[in-house]
Amino acid sequence: MINTVSFQIHAINLNDDHCRQKALEALAGDKEIIFEQSDGIKLPSETLLKALNAFNNEDESSELSLDELEELNGGVGLPEALVSSTILMTMVAGASGLFTSGMTASGQSSIQDALNAGIRADIESIRHDLSTHNLDEATGTYRPNAEDGGIGQDFINALELEDIDGKPGTQTRESFGGESVIRTIEANGNSITVTYSHSGQQIQTTSMVSPASGWLS
Repeated sequence: MINTVSFQIHAINLNDDHCRQKALEALAGDKEIIFEQSDGIKLPSETLLKALNAFNNEDESSELSLDELEELNGGVGLPEALVSSTILMTMVAGASGLFTSGMTASGQSSIQDALNAGIRADIESIRHDLSTHNLDEATGTYRPNAEDGGIGQDFINALELEDIDGKPGTQTRESFGGESVIRTIEANGNSITVTYSHSGQQIQTTSMVSPASGWLS
């Protein structure tokens, strides 16, 4: 995945009516915009708006008092903003798309991690169940109930799973990390094959041989 960010940098002369109008339009828009004075000091949008409003009101008979001017400065004095009448406006185009793509990629990675962790745990659980199938814990020996070549299916039958469709193997719907996964367990002689599918795509498959097969006469 390739993400790009484009920047448009405009120099705006606050003494020019057209430039002031452009600055007002930029402030009213929904794009992410950064304003800086010509000396590189960041200019808050609120301070710039007050400066632009002061320009708009400069021909009115009522002038701002010194106290009102002091209230308007907001850390970057209004007179300083007017003297440095050229500001830099940086418009970040496509930044929202970049952040969205980044969040999406991060979310997909988290989902994949949760799926992998859940599948690994499920595989180990099945492996453990298969290793103890037909095991006589008192003697530590296996006593297979099925004939040679039938232990895999005998194990699946012992799980008593409810098959969700009539396809080959026994399919069940599992949940790993909050994601729905189709697990298929299919017998292959004395072994089984376990396959996991998510969103219609096969994401993991593994085969296991029953230890009980070594005890067949």
